Amino acid sequence: MTTAQTNLQAMIEFRAHLQKFNQGLESDYRSMVGAWKGLGDVWRDDKYRDFGEALEEVGRGIDRYLATTADHERHLLRLIESIDAYLQVR
Repeated sequence: MTTAQTNLQAMIEFRAHLQKFNQGLESDYRSMVGAWKGLGDVWRDDKYRDFGEALEEVGRGIDRYLATTADHERHLLRLIESIDAYLQVR
């Protein structure tokens, strides 16, 4: 197997892993926010509010991360397509 084929496969696998991770991260975060909000009628002390503020802060970080990695995913796709086109010509 040529180095280009090996690199292509590694990039394809990494991009798929990145996409799966990002989808899970976003889904799990939304689920956690929903579960936290669901406790609002039961958990009524300062720690509930503190947890919500911490969760909101994490959410902003997740949003920044997902926005950044969306660009990385597109870049990887272009590289994958370029390497694949090169291999098809060979």
